[in-house]
Amino acid sequence: MSAAGIYVHIPFCRSKCAYCDFVSVCEGEEKQRLYIGALLREINTGRKIFDGVADTLYIGGGTPSCLYDGAVESIVGALGDSFDLSLREFTVECNPDTFTQTKADELKKAGVTRISLGVQSLDDGVLKRAGRRHDAATAMQAVRLAVKSGFDVSADLMLGLEGQREDDVDAFVGFMADEGVTHLSAYMLKVERGTPLARAVDDGLILPSDDDCADLYDRTVSKLKEHGFSRYETSNFCKDGKRCLHNMKYWTMCDYLAFGVAAHGKIGRLRYYNDGDVDGYIRAVAQGIHAYRTEEVLDDEEELKEYVMLGLRLEDGVDVGEAERRFGIPFEERFADGLKKAAGYVLFDGRTLRIKPEYALVANAVINMFV
Repeated sequence: MSAAGIYVHIPFCRSKCAYCDFVSVCEGEEKQRLYIGALLREINTGRKIFDGVADTLYIGGGTPSCLYDGAVESIVGALGDSFDLSLREFTVECNPDTFTQTKADELKKAGVTRISLGVQSLDDGVLKRAGRRHDAATAMQAVRLAVKSGFDVSADLMLGLEGQREDDVDAFVGFMADEGVTHLSAYMLKVERGTPLARAVDDGLILPSDDDCADLYDRTVSKLKEHGFSRYETSNFCKDGKRCLHNMKYWTMCDYLAFGVAAHGKIGRLRYYNDGDVDGYIRAVAQGIHAYRTEEVLDDEEELKEYVMLGLRLEDGVDVGEAERRFGIPFEERFADGLKKAAGYVLFDGRTLRIKPEYALVANAVINMFV
């Protein structure tokens, strides 16, 4: 059995961005300590459902870097007490305004190897309109600090923000490449109902059009290629050998444990989903109730479809031989209809199925067509 990954969700932020619909709250140290206490208790129960090796750890959010000093180290200690950790990669998400020298030293001491910085843009106007707390200078300082501190560094770029132009993309990619960043995630802005951004759009705010967003994405891909980055998943690019090992577990359907509010985990065919309310999560764990509210077990057909859907997001594509071994099916026969419908959008040589590079931006539509 391959090693599993572990995901830990930290729901705290200093403020909420205009576009964000993630489970996050703006609370101080008192609530943070209550939450971390519950989290440690949940981790302690995890050994009941998993007794294998975990080789990647990802602490995301929210803004893990806004936690009180020592919180991350206590999480790592609890995980080490409960599981066989043999970490090849340990990532923590950080925002530029909370990534200080003190925080870098703390995370290094805790064993963190990789920092994922939520930069989003290097245009001050774009950042301000998006509700980000940092400006471009703060972001650049955080990137330089992370690289200097010896972390592998990933930076997030959001495409489709109000007022964003191609020269923003050029500046972003150029700076990251010059400073030694080895991984970049480029996400398309999605207007989620109930967010301040959605209300602003309803009131007449004009965001870049779909065509404009496609141009921004194509520009990003082109500039990254110029700087030696390769796309390995629809939204993710890296230098050689710098793929996110933890996220690859999601995309290749490996097992991953998940702890914290709103966290989703997978063990075998079991999927489980934790309570999405911070106070509800804390109460449930305190009462000895298992934190996950929902669970499901995928059947053969559901697991096969998920395997193909996730594989088609990867540049490596779907390994046909592995699919046949794993699911006991003749691949071409099983997906004959999909291969016919998607023929103009995919590359298939009998061994590998992948989406043509020029259709990466509409991968979801191609996947739906195929599956």
